[in-house]
Amino acid sequence: MKQLTALLPRVFHPAAEDLPDPNVLLAPEGYFVYATNTPGINVPVVFSADLQSFSLLGDALPVLPRWVRRGFTWAPEVAKLGQRYVLYFTARLRRSGRQVIGVATSECPQGPFVAADQPLITMLESGGAIDPNVLITATGEHYLYWKNDGNAVGQPTQLWGAALSSDGLSLLSDPVALLTATEPWERELVEAPQVIEGDGVFHLLYSCADFGDESYAVGHASGPTPLGPFHKTCNAPVLASHGRLAGPGHSHAFRTATGHWQLAYHAWETGRCGYPKGRRALHFLPLQLDGGHLRLTFPSVNAEACD
Repeated sequence: MKQLTALLPRVFHPAAEDLPDPNVLLAPEGYFVYATNTPGINVPVVFSADLQSFSLLGDALPVLPRWVRRGFTWAPEVAKLGQRYVLYFTARLRRSGRQVIGVATSECPQGPFVAADQPLITMLESGGAIDPNVLITATGEHYLYWKNDGNAVGQPTQLWGAALSSDGLSLLSDPVALLTATEPWERELVEAPQVIEGDGVFHLLYSCADFGDESYAVGHASGPTPLGPFHKTCNAPVLASHGRLAGPGHSHAFRTATGHWQLAYHAWETGRCGYPKGRRALHFLPLQLDGGHLRLTFPSVNAEACD
């Protein structure tokens, strides 16, 4: 990872700095963006009042639990559940070296979050578990989504979901397999699931292929319930390399303060994919939902996914 320099807080330049696997939370103060670890920061947290200017605040999870091996804290997700904020994070087990999902809580969106003594989801028999994401439905139900890290051990990858307790600290149902790689462009790998709701339809966004090159892209599926069944849509991928941006992915859809959808994602610069020469910079696109349709608005072209 490219190092984020201290002194903190400081001005942050989204298009010029490394901020992979972004997760955006709208809070009363403004927008908080959480990302995969960088040297010296377990969970970077960036703040913006208007999505125009940004500040790097520091580390949302400064103290890791004992079961975690430092340096592999990936793909955080923060949601407000009840009166506190809950952070889900991917971390590496000290003993086995597998990635699993932990949970932490804080009274403030910027943290510090305090992690539980044990992981929430492990799935060690399937390679581990990564990329957590939360859905709160219009009727107030909670769901957690993730990927089994099968590619780490030569097994297939699948996206999973389960009902989540109201406090966000435990699962209420057995995991349900939602989707796996079936298309050539997915290159036998799916990850980074997110389910959002619109007009009674549940939309599953997910990333595919190799995050380290220009093949990385975002797919879309839709279904009638939070746990599917999900059907992949006709025009895929809905977000792929374009212009000067290569390998866009690990997206996160969120509503702005005005109620409009935006899609945050990271991308390399064309010709500079992979570390150490490249960086995964933060980008945004407007997103619209219309029944089973999901549309991204690019500066000069539209991309659409439909049933």
